[in-house]
Amino acid sequence: MQRAELHFHLLPDVDDGPIDLEEAVELARLAVADGTSLVTVTPHVRDLLARGIVDEIPAGVDAVAVALARAGVPLEVRTGAELAHDDVAHLGDRELDAIAQGPRGARWVLLEAPLFGGDLDGFLAAAAEVRARGFGTLIGHPERCAALMDSDGAVAAERRAGGRLQVNGSSLTGRHGPQARAWGIELLRSGRADVIASDAHRPLRPPVLSAALAALAAAGLSRAEAFVSAAPRALLRHGIAPAHGARAA
Repeated sequence: MQRAELHFHLLPDVDDGPIDLEEAVELARLAVADGTSLVTVTPHVRDLLARGIVDEIPAGVDAVAVALARAGVPLEVRTGAELAHDDVAHLGDRELDAIAQGPRGARWVLLEAPLFGGDLDGFLAAAAEVRARGFGTLIGHPERCAALMDSDGAVAAERRAGGRLQVNGSSLTGRHGPQARAWGIELLRSGRADVIASDAHRPLRPPVLSAALAALAAAGLSRAEAFVSAAPRALLRHGIAPAHGARAA
């Protein structure tokens, strides 16, 4: 299998992911066992900003790659990050580009939907700002944002603006409750979500792509492998075109 994870906390000792490099290697082994061969490393920007180490992400990812090679773990890792909506104003275009994916002219960033209801207006404004600055948006775990899912037309509006959606595999397996599970399944069934990612954090919150696909099969969505393989790789290869009128990064 050639699965790819676009939302995965693998960088050690920076957020609520692995506590050290040893645990990061253990988590990477679990990803490989789950059929994954490529991971974008997505630490929380808010934690990096608090510690003043946003610029250190690439070096940290390189250190993880070296450790994985020495341990014989066949996992490709790429630099990324998970943006909260209130992180956006603190990053310049150069910093956004450093954590973005995709080819020039179609680069995109992972922007998390706010949890527990959250600031929907602030999130939508941040998504619009990211696009105005020339970057596409992949919205992380929208199914966990009740304000977004309950909004009349917000998801459709984001998709019209070019946004893509990433459902958490952990939502599909029930970790975040029955409502998030139901919303996640419906987003995928209706074609409004594009990819599934584990949003793994530590070995205690491991990769779950296989379990997520099993949950979808049990819900009647049996041909779902593309959500964890072809679709995420297409986003890495082809990117997300910026909204009409936005300047390319």
